[in-house]
Amino acid sequence: MALAPLIVVSGPSGVGKTAVVDELLKRRTLPLRRAITATTRPRRGDEEDGLSYHFWDRVRFEQERAAGGMLEWAEVFKTDLYG
Repeated sequence: MALAPLIVVSGPSGVGKTAVVDELLKRRTLPLRRAITATTRPRRGDEEDGLSYHFWDRVRFEQERAAGGMLEWAEVFKTDLYG
C-alpha cells in the first residue's frame, strides 16, 4: 500500500473537527480516509469501538506506545491517554 500524506485536523474539544472531516469524506473529491485513534477514556453516547476510537485500557495503550505503535500521544486532564 502506498503511503499518503497525513493531514491532522486539530482544535479544542467541541469546535467541529469531526463535522469537518465527515464532510470532506462525504464529498469523495479527494482520496482521503479516516485514521482511527486510540483512547483510554470511556465511550460516549453512540461511539463505536474501532470506528470512533479504539477504546483501550491503560495497559493496552502503554503496550502499543512502547512497541512504537503511535505517531504521537498525549495525556489529557491527567486521566486519559490519546494517541
